[in-house]
Amino acid sequence: MKKLIKIGLLLFGIGILSATGTYLYVFHKPHRNIAKEKPSYIIDAVNFYDEFIHDEEESYLKYGDKVIQVTGEVVEFNLRDNGASLVYLNPLEGVNCSFDSTTVIRYNDKLSDIDVGDRVTVKGKCDGFDFIMGVVLTRCVLIEKQEYLSSIQSVH
Repeated sequence: MKKLIKIGLLLFGIGILSATGTYLYVFHKPHRNIAKEKPSYIIDAVNFYDEFIHDEEESYLKYGDKVIQVTGEVVEFNLRDNGASLVYLNPLEGVNCSFDSTTVIRYNDKLSDIDVGDRVTVKGKCDGFDFIMGVVLTRCVLIEKQEYLSSIQSVH
């Protein structure tokens, strides 16, 4: 009987250690650092959106949950204290990039300098396609911003 109690206590202890380890691994693992992660793909916003329009399922298999670097002309930009969103192509459907509050706090001066018409490169995690928002990138970071010079380019 004593041997059965010892085995039961040993199994109970192993179960507690396993549960604690699983809890710590699942709920306390560090977040992905998108800023430091190398992009899996570097693509233009128009081509990125077109791929999802032509074959959403295949595109999600290719880009889903990966870090993607996208460049395009900004058609809409909203900066708030708790985050920011940037849209390429068309406000109703296009590539929608969201910045979380910590990114906005850390890079507020660079983000507040973005205007509609600027050519901007961001890097973020691809969450797939949404029928309202288009292709969705989350946890984005700003890579590069260029003043869009369409009026100067059309003169020459």
